[in-house]
Amino acid sequence: MNEKKCLNQNIMNKFLLKLTTLLLVFAGVASTCNPEPEKEYPKKISFTEYSLLDTDCQWANLPYDEKVLIINSAQELEKYISCTGGSYPAIDFTKNTLLLASGYTKFNISEMNIQDLKQVSANRLILDIDMHLKYRDCTDFWHVALIVEKLSHDNHIKLNITALAPKVFRPLPYDYRIWYFFSNALPDCRISPCVLQDIDIEKDTCIVINHYDEYQQFCECVGMPFPPEIDFEKYSLVIGKTYITNLIGIADQKIVETDVLTILILLYEWYDPELIPKPCLKYHWGVYPKLPDKPLFVEYKYEDELKK
Repeated sequence: MNEKKCLNQNIMNKFLLKLTTLLLVFAGVASTCNPEPEKEYPKKISFTEYSLLDTDCQWANLPYDEKVLIINSAQELEKYISCTGGSYPAIDFTKNTLLLASGYTKFNISEMNIQDLKQVSANRLILDIDMHLKYRDCTDFWHVALIVEKLSHDNHIKLNITALAPKVFRPLPYDYRIWYFFSNALPDCRISPCVLQDIDIEKDTCIVINHYDEYQQFCECVGMPFPPEIDFEKYSLVIGKTYITNLIGIADQKIVETDVLTILILLYEWYDPELIPKPCLKYHWGVYPKLPDKPLFVEYKYEDELKK
């Protein structure tokens, strides 16, 4: 009797095992046929930039409080465009919407990059813009226009502006030996005892010396010791010249890095009744932290200009 009971129990166990395996297979098939729905948000929204360049039209009446306008018809768009002739590029508003963002900054803008436009819920979008600022301290207005698939006016668009300030390099405090050498090699409004390579005497010039062999070949001086050592693994030597009058001095300098390098030379002017203003050659130089390998441009500014 016990043997028969054990046999029945084994048969029942095998049946349950097969049934469990079969149910697991059916469950796997069901999950394959009905996969979990993917998350709908956030999702990227494709766009095309809209421009009035090469037309006789310009933007007008834009709000400058950093907001995004949703424009869904030609009648709405006409409120923000002014044309002196011709017409602006047409938009198919049956299929598309124009997003018009605008605002202002307290600094000049060198470049704007639209990083992303994404939808984060049924009626909420986020527009991310990187704004590269220049060194000048004055108000600059900006706008961005994007064509997207049709949106309703019920949508809310958040504007994220990332302001990227340029990197500024300042000259290092003068080492006395370097200062003494260049003060004599590059005299102020006097004839230099040195012959300088790569310096164009006919126009404003500024060069970067980044290697010791360039430094050796840069100048040949009569009656002067060889220039003092500079560690070009860590530093760059910048030398420039301009023609200004003998009543104008160089007050300050700095280098601003954007896609290029710009050295800003701050000038000051004084009055001396005993001197007659005469054009003369003035040099400026500085030892900077190691500069990136980019083109260098020079700008001369007077102190009074910066106050305007």
